[in-house]
Amino acid sequence: MRQLFLMTILTVGAVTDFSTPSVAAQPFCVRGRGCVPATQATYNSCFQLGLARGESVTVGEWRNFQRFIYQCLAGRIPR
Repeated sequence: MRQLFLMTILTVGAVTDFSTPSVAAQPFCVRGRGCVPATQATYNSCFQLGLARGESVTVGEWRNFQRFIYQCLAGRIPR
């Protein structure tokens, strides 16, 4: 009985893992601005673009950097 229960859980987990897309868009949210859909690849490209354009990831500048990423993901900053 215990083996049947364990195999059922493992099978359901495997089916669920393969049925969900691995590059699903997760929302990137900024307080006061809202949320935009973002995949890991688009977030990384906007993050790298921000670094290339002189944005900083220091503690005092993190909010501005998040705002830049939000605008990039929303399509307001040309790449």
